[in-house]
Amino acid sequence: MRRRPLLVGVLAAAVLIAGCTTVPTSGPVTEHSMEPSGAVTGVRVAPLPPADGATKLLIVEGFLHAMSNSESDYRVAREYLTEAAAKSWKPQSGVQIYADGYPPTETDQTVVLVAPLTGLIDAGGVYRPESGQLRQDFGLVKNSNGQWRISRPPDGLLMSRYLYSTGFTAVDVEFEARTGASMVPDPHHFPDDGTAVSHAAQAVLDGPSPWLAPIVVARQAGEFTLGSVEVSDFGSATVSLSNGSEVSDDRRALLLSELTYTLCSFPDIGTIRVVVDGQAWTHAGSAELSPSDCPDLDPGDSAQPKLAFSVSGGKLIRQSSPDNWSDLVEVRSGLPDTGALAVTRDLSRWAITTTDKTQLITGNASGKIARPLRSGTGLLRPSFARNGDLWSPVAANLAGLRVYREGKQVSVTVSGMPTSAVRGLAIAPDGSRAAVILGRGSSAMVGLSRVSYSDEGILISGWAPIDLDLIGLDAVDLLDLGWSSISELALLRRDPQQQLGAVLISQDGSTMSDIGPSDAILLDAMLVVPGRDPLGLSSTNSLYRFDGEFNWFVVGTEVSAAAYSG
Repeated sequence: MRRRPLLVGVLAAAVLIAGCTTVPTSGPVTEHSMEPSGAVTGVRVAPLPPADGATKLLIVEGFLHAMSNSESDYRVAREYLTEAAAKSWKPQSGVQIYADGYPPTETDQTVVLVAPLTGLIDAGGVYRPESGQLRQDFGLVKNSNGQWRISRPPDGLLMSRYLYSTGFTAVDVEFEARTGASMVPDPHHFPDDGTAVSHAAQAVLDGPSPWLAPIVVARQAGEFTLGSVEVSDFGSATVSLSNGSEVSDDRRALLLSELTYTLCSFPDIGTIRVVVDGQAWTHAGSAELSPSDCPDLDPGDSAQPKLAFSVSGGKLIRQSSPDNWSDLVEVRSGLPDTGALAVTRDLSRWAITTTDKTQLITGNASGKIARPLRSGTGLLRPSFARNGDLWSPVAANLAGLRVYREGKQVSVTVSGMPTSAVRGLAIAPDGSRAAVILGRGSSAMVGLSRVSYSDEGILISGWAPIDLDLIGLDAVDLLDLGWSSISELALLRRDPQQQLGAVLISQDGSTMSDIGPSDAILLDAMLVVPGRDPLGLSSTNSLYRFDGEFNWFVVGTEVSAAAYSG
């Protein structure tokens, strides 16, 4: 999936751009602060080279702006540097992202930028949240023509949050899970220009990030060299590679599928061709490939219907079709008081926990079989994994998690995970990752874990917390979560003023957007799957559907539990 980063603190950033009174050379920052007055339009102004006689401050502001344009290896940005600095500067080595509203300041000797860091992007395009203080002294000196130039550029790029959000695009680079059941997304961030497609292809060849590597198919680094990626007017991307050695059929199929899913996520690419050492690779006799050639690997599982189910008055009912919210089909009656619900991706089985959270009951869609599977206290919402496994977490801690396969308990090992109380657990659509809310109140945290499968059972490891402070969600209580896309989470949260609301956050913590609803709705649960509108269940048993722009519409009443299939 390809997506443009959403801006955190968007209004303040908009004013910094709208309030500039100098020519575009001065970039998006000014020497004074202003109050927010509008929204960002997403329009980018092309950087200009330095003007004759520009002050030290204008040179630095122009350089900061020019770093958002990678054309011709950052040609315009290099014009702001001394000759030596322009030759040695390596903008591709990474990106430091700092908070908006911190313009550079001029001293008698130089110009300095001091600002809080919010994130880093490494040379491969992988983002990670980063705190701390940035201090960059640009080392202004005059060249032989008497013009101010920068002698000490940063390592890599230096961007405000606003310029990052408008100048970079997020791309889910896909790698096949070791189970062979699905692709698994590895979020990357590349300049939003004509190079993004080539960067994405190179990222596939470079292999997964260290966190993802243990759960995807292993591969040999440096096996292929990327020559070029050319996209035709008809939306076909030709990837030219060189190898020079024999490639196994399995390795060929793996690379074809990973490149196909990664590059076809770009909106202007519908098919790809892979040419290695001058020979076009084929799959099932075709050299033109699209995700439809390997649909079982779709990380979003989009071929499945993903119908909404609900429990009302002891009856399990579902949509007759994904777009129909009024013509409902009864699946089963006579259910006990139900507090939470899950349904398999193929609609064949369901599972509920009772309102008092003491029983897990499962049944099939035919309505002929239903049986208790687990008894205890604090049973949380169950969920079905892509392979059909039924996950049953408990509130006490992750050690209480149980997984059932065809009615039998599977061995689960939890390694290196916090021992805090569990608020919610959501398995990713690919089945190889899980998102977990741990702790309560201001100490609540959300993060990811890897899910590994073997003959011995399931291993949950690799805890990777998402830093909520750096995206403006500090000191909030987290109530529920789910996967709204293959690499984005929906979170239900309560802020320190006890206001409820839902937000969408990227799994790497790079972006956040608020989707409401108003606090009057009093949501208790979030119900989301990729490709469908988020649902929210209120404490008054009303079911709401998100319809964009903070609009939430009632689609059901007297609903005690709800879920999408899958």
